[in-house]
Amino acid sequence: MPKLIGNKKTFLVVGLGRFGRAVCERLVELGDSVIAVDKVRARIEEITDKVDVAAQMDATDEEALKKIGAKEVDGAIVAIGSNIEASILATTLLVGMEVPYVAARANSAIHARVLARMGAQKVFFPERDFGFKVAEQVSKPALSNFIELPGSDFLIGEIASREEMVDKTLAELEFRNRYNAVVLLIKRGTDKFTPRADTRLGREDKLIVAAYREDLDKLIE
Repeated sequence: MPKLIGNKKTFLVVGLGRFGRAVCERLVELGDSVIAVDKVRARIEEITDKVDVAAQMDATDEEALKKIGAKEVDGAIVAIGSNIEASILATTLLVGMEVPYVAARANSAIHARVLARMGAQKVFFPERDFGFKVAEQVSKPALSNFIELPGSDFLIGEIASREEMVDKTLAELEFRNRYNAVVLLIKRGTDKFTPRADTRLGREDKLIVAAYREDLDKLIE
């Protein structure tokens, strides 16, 4: 299996439908190693030149998973779509192998609950999640600058310094109490630095903040 080089991670992607292929391609773009598996040969042939390892196999076969190197990966994404039984079993096997991070695709609320009980750290609904993201970007475009921390409703992203913040320190603004948010980093021109309570904000400053989704309205509107 691919070796971990520097900060490069290795991920196993199970199921190579449109969603699974997209996950593989994006992981490769991000500089990670990818092991892609599916029972359908045609799907393997489509992705074999894009990933480090592509194998036609049954992901509900524990021995086959071990042979492909599942026990050594940094994380696994079970992207199986229609076969709920296979999705649950593959997830259970990977969790049992103590893969550090297992994410799984769900087709229904019941399916999601079962996957979570089997030990999946992240359960996602691709169509629903994408629909939510499109709606947020249309309604509140500034949210497109934020990413959600896995398994939480906590977001991190960039905002511009608002008029009410200019020439005031974080302490004077009582930033955390007023906005229920934390300033992690300030971008000032080409400089980036961690702020202190006495850091005075400039008109052109960009703030990297962390906040719960429900509190972002105070910052982005």
